Amino acid sequence: MVDAAPGPGSLAGRDQELAALRGWRAEALAGDGRLVVLTGPPGIGKTRLAEELAGGARRSGQQVLWGRAVEERGAPPLWPWRRILNAVGVAEGDHLVGDRGSDSARSDDLAAARFRAAAAAADAVTDAASAADLLVILEDLQWADHASLFLLRELAAELPGSRLLVLATCREDAGDPWRTSLADLARLPGVHIMRLAPLSETAVAGLLRGAGVTTDPELARFVHARSEGNALYVTTLVRVLAAQPGAAADAEAVTRVAAGSAEVSQLVASLLRDLDDGARALLAAASVLGADFDSGLAAAVAGTAVEVAGTAAEVAGTAAEVAGTAAEVAGTSQDAAGALSAAQTRGLVTRQPDRPGSWWFTHALVRDGIYASLGEDQRIALHAAAAAALEPLARHAPERGGEVAAHLLRAAPDQATLRRAAGWAAAAARAATAALAFEDAVRYLATALTAAESAGVAGAGRAELLIELATAEYRAGQLAASLQHAVAAADAAEPDGRLDLVAGAALVVRGVGHTPVALTLLGLCDRALADGGGPAARRARLLAQRASALAELGDLDAAAAGSAAAMTAAAAAGDPAAELDAIRARVAALSAPQHRAERLRLGTRAVELATPAGQPLAAVLGRVWRIDAAYQLLNLEAVDTEIAQIAQLADLTRLPLARWHLLRQQASRAALTGQLAVARDRSAEARQLAFRIQDLSGAGLSYVFAVWLAVLRGDAGEIPADFFDVTAAAPPIPIVRAPLARALFVVGRTDEAQAIYETLRHLPAAGDKDARTFGALTQLMDLIIAFRDSEMARATYDLVHSHVNDSGATGTGLVFLSGSAHWPLGRLAALLGRTEEALGHFAAAVTIDTRLGARPLVALVRLDWADALRTRAARGDHAQARLLAWQAATEARRLDMPGPAGRAEQLVDDLDQAIRAGDPLTPREREIAELVSAGITNRAIATQLVLSERTVEGHVRSILAKLQLTNRTELAAWTLRSPSP
Repeated sequence: MVDAAPGPGSLAGRDQELAALRGWRAEALAGDGRLVVLTGPPGIGKTRLAEELAGGARRSGQQVLWGRAVEERGAPPLWPWRRILNAVGVAEGDHLVGDRGSDSARSDDLAAARFRAAAAAADAVTDAASAADLLVILEDLQWADHASLFLLRELAAELPGSRLLVLATCREDAGDPWRTSLADLARLPGVHIMRLAPLSETAVAGLLRGAGVTTDPELARFVHARSEGNALYVTTLVRVLAAQPGAAADAEAVTRVAAGSAEVSQLVASLLRDLDDGARALLAAASVLGADFDSGLAAAVAGTAVEVAGTAAEVAGTAAEVAGTAAEVAGTSQDAAGALSAAQTRGLVTRQPDRPGSWWFTHALVRDGIYASLGEDQRIALHAAAAAALEPLARHAPERGGEVAAHLLRAAPDQATLRRAAGWAAAAARAATAALAFEDAVRYLATALTAAESAGVAGAGRAELLIELATAEYRAGQLAASLQHAVAAADAAEPDGRLDLVAGAALVVRGVGHTPVALTLLGLCDRALADGGGPAARRARLLAQRASALAELGDLDAAAAGSAAAMTAAAAAGDPAAELDAIRARVAALSAPQHRAERLRLGTRAVELATPAGQPLAAVLGRVWRIDAAYQLLNLEAVDTEIAQIAQLADLTRLPLARWHLLRQQASRAALTGQLAVARDRSAEARQLAFRIQDLSGAGLSYVFAVWLAVLRGDAGEIPADFFDVTAAAPPIPIVRAPLARALFVVGRTDEAQAIYETLRHLPAAGDKDARTFGALTQLMDLIIAFRDSEMARATYDLVHSHVNDSGATGTGLVFLSGSAHWPLGRLAALLGRTEEALGHFAAAVTIDTRLGARPLVALVRLDWADALRTRAARGDHAQARLLAWQAATEARRLDMPGPAGRAEQLVDDLDQAIRAGDPLTPREREIAELVSAGITNRAIATQLVLSERTVEGHVRSILAKLQLTNRTELAAWTLRSPSP
């Protein structure tokens, strides 16, 4: 017999999982916080386990903050976080709200503002956990919006070392955006994923016993097979049985109430039959509103739906009546309370703690079952009523406009209603943008566009919506879709003569280094500039956009001319943002080494404009440009000053991209001076940060840096295990393909390296105007030498040599510094058999790299210099080569460069053998020469060797004559260069 339905304390088969969660809660309270993600199929018991953990936490004095994502597409951004953030002191209007940005706002600055706001919110949560014991639970994240998941990633990164445990639940096999977010979270320390398996037969029997069901093993086996171990099904089944007092609890009863179905919805229907009409109508209205709902609003929707079951026009007419007065709503809420209490006793809904009037369905499957039971006409009427009830709320809280639009679109809308839906969706998008929830703005604007098009909106009106959508997509990083919609906007606006909208479309996507994108933007700019008029600032920005596209396409002469025109127009307009756009275009056009003075000036101007333009990252970029110019001028003091300034900006603004720039510069600076462990750590931290901010190109620079370290140290283990997977997804451009070829060569995949190398042999013919050409050729230098490619060596030598005086240090602080250009020139000259030129280049490279403090590079240059001297093998060359090789070996060992150290030591051994084979001194003369080099007098040498002083003097004269030396000092120097066998 069934005595009672299971209460909230019933939990079976989860002892191990609960113990683990309690252990992690204790660790968090001790200062080792973490994120735990509970996954499993619907109804498996994730919520029930979270409730049990929360109950224990509350009993021990912890405050539990709970949020739940909802399936409704109209839900506002950050829905699961709103109550949590309010509880820790983040005001409702401050949830991730940052600089809303103008039409000219750049995506990097908006993304920076978004990270800064998320960091502040995450800090508020962890600070609250430090001040008081907290447990945060986030449910149903498979439905969470992008902004909520973005905040979760930021918080998860801060949890290690905090006093906070965050428990998140989600369904397994969920799609994006949760799937991608989970992969990102899995990379972070302190994140644990726990999958809940189906309940065992023993656990099912325990649930039945705990509910007061008199059972035997056969019934437990039958229920387990029917439920497939789904905890929600079992507990709901027991509630249905409990509603039938006096009935036997056996297999026949289970089959009867389940109607042959293993679906929870069938059991929910059984529970609903026991409620009165009013309660069922209230639950029907609540199921339309969502998984969580306000009782007064649900009651209003239920009552209005009865009145407006006819036409949508009647619904619109009763909107004001639905809103009612506060007193009427309060009365309705009181009426609803009794009906909901009855539903609660049947396990269908539950009150939300500390939220008067707020309720949850006990599970999303329960809500789904009720909603699925509604007839089509009933659904239409309820959605119409919900829209009418929500519109007054949305006028004061535009973020709820998405809910209104969603309900209107499900209420069989006519054209007028479609336009209303489009308007509300657009309002929700603007609110989402204000909250920096760009992905959600995309979703709302896509809804608005579809509704507007269905209502017949075309021409300029459609173009305006398309530009808004393209802008949101650009800010969300959805570049392909953004460009597609920008082109569609221009196409829609042009027939109406709206070149202002064509210009708006041309200026949506910026700063994207991809040839097809550049071609499209070039075409859009030409269309927008067709009339030669328009506001000066807009024209300046269009000219800058066009110049940037030309630079990307490699037409640097045209880009230089266009960027100069943009600079002039921006200065005339007095618009700081337009001038910064022009400066960026100008730097792209003048990237080659010979323009270092101009880039230095442009960097200074960018720093000056950053504040008035409201673009803090422009100051960072300006200093990055100044750093590279300072390296070229061998001004290390200026380099260090600029890096310190970036550090101050990173601390002041808390912008992740500023921090990323700082880490990249610190990694390159440390590698230059031989602090290779520091360099590796900084670059790895930059890579992790780039992944965290979803900047794959930024992460790619750390992979390229790793290849440099592998070459520098002679250790292929420096190359990350996923390097080749990452580069396979990158665009197939030379600056990406060159380091890929180099990495393949380093790991011994020579054939693959050569295949890529062959596709890049045209690079020297590209000329000297694009810094990317120089960067790619630098990466290919080892392969040119290894493959003995004289033709490529000759062309590369001529190209690099033409700028040897323009660049003290080659490379960039964002990736890696490769020192003096004389080093690669020496290597190429040696390959071409121009040994004297090679020796001159190596000597110059050592001088310059020593000024740079580039100890690893000095060691490598000395090694190549020694090799060239061995090849020439003139008088004294072997001795000089041995000294250089010995110096290289000594420094390489100090700097943990095992590959070069081994090569240098082998070269020393080889030179020793050569020297021994050609030693001009007799053993006695060698002995005396070494004593002379030690500073010992002839008399002391005679005493030590038991010779006469006159004999020693004769040996010294003979040695000087053989070696064509004039004094003892020269002999001492020769002896050091030419040690004894």
